[in-house]
Amino acid sequence: MINNTSGQDEVISKTMNTKPWKKISVTLLIMVAVIWGSLPTLTQWAGGVPSVESKNLSRANVFKGTLIRDVAVNGKLVAANAPTLYSSEAGQVTLLAKPGDIVEKDTIVATVLSPELQSTVKQAAATLERLKIEASRGELSDNEALLDLERSLDSAQISYNASVRELTRAELSFEKQVISELELVTKQDSKTESELLLKHAKKRVALSKKRLAFESQTRNFFVKSQQLVLDELQRRVELLNIKAPVTGVVGNWLVQKKEQVTNAQSIMTIVDLSQYEAELNVPEFYADDLGLGLDVQITISGKSLVGKIISISPEVKNSQVAVRASIADIEDIQLRQNQRLNARIEFEKKDNVLMVKRGGFLASNAGKAAYVINDNNAQKQPISTGSQSVEFIEIISGLKAGDEIIISSTEEFDAHPAVLLN
Repeated sequence: MINNTSGQDEVISKTMNTKPWKKISVTLLIMVAVIWGSLPTLTQWAGGVPSVESKNLSRANVFKGTLIRDVAVNGKLVAANAPTLYSSEAGQVTLLAKPGDIVEKDTIVATVLSPELQSTVKQAAATLERLKIEASRGELSDNEALLDLERSLDSAQISYNASVRELTRAELSFEKQVISELELVTKQDSKTESELLLKHAKKRVALSKKRLAFESQTRNFFVKSQQLVLDELQRRVELLNIKAPVTGVVGNWLVQKKEQVTNAQSIMTIVDLSQYEAELNVPEFYADDLGLGLDVQITISGKSLVGKIISISPEVKNSQVAVRASIADIEDIQLRQNQRLNARIEFEKKDNVLMVKRGGFLASNAGKAAYVINDNNAQKQPISTGSQSVEFIEIISGLKAGDEIIISSTEEFDAHPAVLLN
């Protein structure tokens, strides 16, 4: 028979645990620690707090600095001086410079053939010669008339001298009682008559000289007037040679070779490449902030230039305001007409301003709230904003320097006061 194992059994007496509270305390502590660690998660679950991926969000720190309120615009480079040349007379035009040719100032770039003007010049020259001849003939006539007057004056002078001698002889003879008193009186009358004739002759000569001088001035006036007419016509003939007003490049032909043009018709353009301006298109929203003298930061072909607003269009076209800005220090840069450019117009400059980088959160909350990041949480906090620049926005209240906020769009969780960042 097989024996059982009863012989191997040993009776063990049960010992009572005298300190059960230790295990209970340790168990409670472990449970409290687990509940405390998971409390934020449980709270978020209970309140419906969403969880977002941190890598999909853009962050930025709030800081103090200088805020420049500006606007980014685009435009093109235009020549500050691009005059258009016009024909001064009607006629046939001959173009001597082609588009793209470099011309110096006062170089003849086109000519106009005007037979009508040339005929008028010849007629004016013939009229001038005729007036000069008439003036010379009048001068000879005046000299002859003056000679006759001087001869009459000389005759009156001789008669007066003779009457004076006759009176003197008559007075001596009357004292010697050689002649009668009647003869003496007759001599006195003769002397008085010759004296009056001499006086009148002198006056007539003086008046005649003045009259002849006036006539001479009149003839000279006609000659000078005609000379002015001829000079003006010759000036118009010189303008038939159309010259470049500046040193530059020939732009576009506005007429064809040998074309019949009218007075004041456009011929071609000359572009002065030594002076440029920026023609900018500013959104209508910023029209009230624009002003002459505002600084403009211009970027052309990767190079930065400084300019100032010099003119503002008084009208709005296609929701844009045309603005022109001068450009300084362009000597070392190769520029081209109508070259595209980017610019920033500076409206205002504020120092020691609390600000943060711009982002989509402005549109999400209309600039009235932002999510402040604290560890792995982001709490929604009301804010107020002020001036804005292309890159930054002024924070008036609700944030402090050093705060980190979400600057990307928060439309997905705008309805929640807090979010969990994974």
